[in-house]
This record gives sequence, C-alpha cells and structure tokens, in this order.
Amino acid sequence: MDIKLFLISDNPVALAGLEAIIDRDERVTLVGRAPDGPSGLRCLENIALQPHVIILGEPPSKRTICDNVRQIVSRYRENSRPKMIVVSQNDEDDVIIAALRVGVNGYLARIGSSEELLHSVQIVAGGGAAFSPTIADRLSRYFSTVQDLPELTGLSELTSRELEILELLAGGLGNQQIARQLFLAEKTVRNYVSRIFTKLEVHDRTTAAVVARDAGFGGRTGALVPQSL
Repeated sequence: MDIKLFLISDNPVALAGLEAIIDRDERVTLVGRAPDGPSGLRCLENIALQPHVIILGEPPSKRTICDNVRQIVSRYRENSRPKMIVVSQNDEDDVIIAALRVGVNGYLARIGSSEELLHSVQIVAGGGAAFSPTIADRLSRYFSTVQDLPELTGLSELTSRELEILELLAGGLGNQQIARQLFLAEKTVRNYVSRIFTKLEVHDRTTAAVVARDAGFGGRTGALVPQSL
C-alpha cells in the first residue's frame, strides 16, 4: 500500500526531521505540508491530496491539537477521513487523553528511531492505533481503572460555527458574551446553542460544557455558569 501522508506543524525543526524520516520509506509519499491553524488546513480542501495519514508535528499545546483534529474531522466524511498521529515531546496524560477523545489514532513522544515512526504510520494507515512504548504502558494502566472514554455523542456532527460556539460556552461565556464576540444576534446564538444541545444529547448548558471540556474544548479556569437557552 502506497501511503499518502500530510504534515502539519509550525516547527521547522520538527518538519525537517519528519520529512527526512519519511523520505527513507518508498511506501510513504509526502503529499503536502501546512502550518497549524485554519489557513494552513485549507490545503486539505484540495481533493487531489486525499492523504491516508496526517501527522501533527510538535503542536504547541493541547488546544492546538484539539482544534486541528476537530477541523480535520469536520472536512471529511467518516469513511474517507485520514488517520491522525501526534508526534510531540509533550507526553502529559491530560494532553494524550484529550487527543484521543477528539479522534487521534496515534501518539508518539520522543521517537526512538525512524523505524518507530514509519512502522506507526503503517499501523495507523491500516486502521490500527500506535503509541510510544511508555505511553502505551500508561494507557494500559489508565484503561484498567477506567472502563472507557466518556461517550462524546454528536461532536462529529457539529458544524464549524457550532464548534466555535461550543468552545466559548465551555469557557464559561453566556449567550450575550458569545454574541458580542462573534458579532451575532443573541437570538441566533440561542438557536445555535439549542442545536448543539440536541446533537450532544444534553439538556443543559453545564452538561454541554462538561462534555466539551472532556473533549479538550474551553479552558480549565473558565467557570461553568448554568444559564438558560
């Protein structure tokens, strides 16, 4: 299988290192690269690319990982969605779990060899999951105490505008504040929030915010303010 791979990173050192490794394997073809964020990810709108695997190289934060993955997920139908691997020296548990919750298929920290990366790409492209040995061990212990990740029903069904509003809601903003920040009518925001509740199968703002935060939305310091629609 000839694997088409796409790189996303703002880190020039990470990009150069990843490209050097990828060039060693004739089974993997680099079809493009882009910086973090919406402008860079617009490259994926080019239908001709259709990568099998996307690598997020040294993303600067958990929020960057979650934002990039959510944008990638929103651009593809489930049956044609590329697999995603994070390559990062940040191996904190909350970052890894948040990445898994939004749809990442592999997480590599401190790559031991070029073969480790290339083998992981092959595994993920084939529908499996790939993790650095230390991360795999920690995940095994994590799942021995937690039966499963919380069910995040409906997140993949949200539009880009709904995701944007959910992000602000999870940060503790009320409808009026969201309306001002996004230059929308407050009634329009209420309608969006109502649709978000329906898709997430929740009945109140606080529960929606908890679900969103479990998926990496919002900040840890924002207050969860129960409010009406």
